[in-house]
Amino acid sequence: MEMYYFLEVHIPADLEAKLASISYSGFACSGIEEFAIEEARVDEILGERSYSGGDVPTSVIDEVEHTLSDGTIATKFYFNTKDDVEKFQKYLKDEYNLNSLLKAEEIKDWNEEWKKSYKPIFISDELEVVPEWDKNTYQSKAKNQLYIYPGMGFGTGSHETTFLCLKLFFEMTKKPKEVISCLDFGCGSGILGLAVSLFNSKSKIDLYDISDEALDNSKQNIELNDLSHVDFRLLLPEERQELQPKYDVVFANILQNVLLAESKYLASVVNPGGALILSGLLKGQEQEVITSLQKNNPSLVLKSVLNKGDWVAVLMEQNS
Repeated sequence: MEMYYFLEVHIPADLEAKLASISYSGFACSGIEEFAIEEARVDEILGERSYSGGDVPTSVIDEVEHTLSDGTIATKFYFNTKDDVEKFQKYLKDEYNLNSLLKAEEIKDWNEEWKKSYKPIFISDELEVVPEWDKNTYQSKAKNQLYIYPGMGFGTGSHETTFLCLKLFFEMTKKPKEVISCLDFGCGSGILGLAVSLFNSKSKIDLYDISDEALDNSKQNIELNDLSHVDFRLLLPEERQELQPKYDVVFANILQNVLLAESKYLASVVNPGGALILSGLLKGQEQEVITSLQKNNPSLVLKSVLNKGDWVAVLMEQNS
């Protein structure tokens, strides 16, 4: 009988993003889910702000979702092996004195549990990202929808960093400008490259990842959105030499250590007037990455930094 494993742990809010990043990069975590606080506590929070009916502001909804009476966030960390989950459990105890509850369930239950972690992401009036299983039922408020089967490579920080990268993309394209070429470096589900293709159907888009599973997921999402007419290339490290020398838009939504290791390359592949959009960064990590990129290419100019929760995204442009 195949099993999957998860830890239930209440983590301090200020450690949420850091531990999420560490769980993925150091312990092979395959998914993270915040589990709901008790209904009575939700009523208490809303009552404190005198919301007894009508629309509740988004900021308050976010607070409800992220607040417990003791200032911690109830979180599940999912793993594919018992060894990985036990190592992470020990790490949480040794480094942060956090107690956790280890559970195991049959793999047949994984799919539905995992889906609970993914909700539609409203980017702007122009775009909303919708999970594949909501395709026929969800009433989107945006002009365009991108349907995604997230897979396990949806991206560091998932909703937050995806949201930030796409916000910066729309900020960059306020000036009417066609994107001829795009690189999604560490593409995961392919979500960022696919989003560009919705608005630039003639663009040449390279989706690059170290994982076969990620590229399979990207291909699945291309088909899901009927984008087979777009010029996509799906490339693994052994095909890296096939990447184009320059791109109009380069995304890299990956962890800080990878961004630093790849900063020389990323700094070199942006066309004059083009954009480099980075995320997967926690607050405070962005300056070291920016400095490294500008050291490798002084013509890269910082244009914008956006935050959501504890995550940060950066927009840089290559001077003409």
